[in-house]
Amino acid sequence: MIPSLSLGPLLAGALACISAVGAVLVPGCQVVAPPEKNLTSVRTAEITVPAHPFGVVYAQQHDIAFVALKTSLGVLNTSAFTPSLIHEIPLPAPYVSVSGGMGIALTHNGRHVLVTAFSTALIVIDAAKAAAGSPDAVVGVLNGTVAAGHSAIEVTTTGDDKYAFVSQEDGSLQTGERGTIEVFELQRPAANGTVSGTYVGYLILGDEVVGTALSPDGRILYATSETASNGTTQGTLSVIDVEKLKTDPSKALISNVTAGCGPVRVVVSRDNQVIWVTARESNALLAFDASKLISDQSAALLASVQVGTLPVGLIFAGANERRILTANSNRFASLDPSLYGNATTGLSVVDVDAVIRGEQANLGQIPTGSFPRELAISPDGKTILVSDYGSLMIQAVDVSTLP
Repeated sequence: MIPSLSLGPLLAGALACISAVGAVLVPGCQVVAPPEKNLTSVRTAEITVPAHPFGVVYAQQHDIAFVALKTSLGVLNTSAFTPSLIHEIPLPAPYVSVSGGMGIALTHNGRHVLVTAFSTALIVIDAAKAAAGSPDAVVGVLNGTVAAGHSAIEVTTTGDDKYAFVSQEDGSLQTGERGTIEVFELQRPAANGTVSGTYVGYLILGDEVVGTALSPDGRILYATSETASNGTTQGTLSVIDVEKLKTDPSKALISNVTAGCGPVRVVVSRDNQVIWVTARESNALLAFDASKLISDQSAALLASVQVGTLPVGLIFAGANERRILTANSNRFASLDPSLYGNATTGLSVVDVDAVIRGEQANLGQIPTGSFPRELAISPDGKTILVSDYGSLMIQAVDVSTLP
């Protein structure tokens, strides 16, 4: 049984004030978000890359970051504020032939980069070899089962790097077309450096399972489903027991909570108390009380913040996580100009303290290229990298210049 989480006294007081005002309503769907203040004073820089960038992550070693570039893993030198692409490590062709490498994560020990592919593959790369440009940096490929789905998006590892959880956006006939979380037990690297793993199984969630995040204490995995498989436009945030996920995935679900239209990404506050979700088709950033997601789902939603159009990625920034950036896009403008023609792209900057106090929290939007998708923050907290998927760019943001 998962015990309830305790709130710190300051946050608990703030949340009590919000509850006294009244229940927060789950936002509905909307097309284009209202205009935001243009934050042109924020320092940024960008470089062009040879393919659409998806996931991006910093290495533990100084001045290196990695980005998924369709058929290769790009290695970035980040010693200067403007990054540079110094190597491309080819990804195994059979596994990236459909849509290429997508999500990306660094193991907690910093030794390996994990890249998801559109099939059921999880590609394992030696981080040090990749940073050096070694052509033999790929050290393993883990395959799941087609029964669980065929569009791996994000990967999250446990703190001890023994288990990897992969979100499969699209399910299969066996899952009723519902998305899943696939579970792999990672083995210790062999003497020659290769990595293998044992396939554990999968947990069926809602339609289009995308975002995942692990709680800081490692006990809970949070996952988003864009819709709930019940004919509604609302999606869900799922709360999952990690210990059960390791051994019996099908029985690991603790609860589901409605999370706006098209929830796609999720992050957890460092103190393990607030869960933040981007609701893409609601143009909103949602804040949930972590303890009530387990004990009182009807009262779990703390706040809903209007951000830019179609937010996807999100990340904490600044001292003590006082800012959140959401990556907003015009990704559907070419598909339906009549609806999305006025959509803008950029990074909304949200004041976390203002959210908790129930005040105006959107500080404005940083201009970006087309379809900013994922974000990563440097180990020193000074720089954020953004994958501008539609513009084939990597953009750097100077955290010290945020409002």
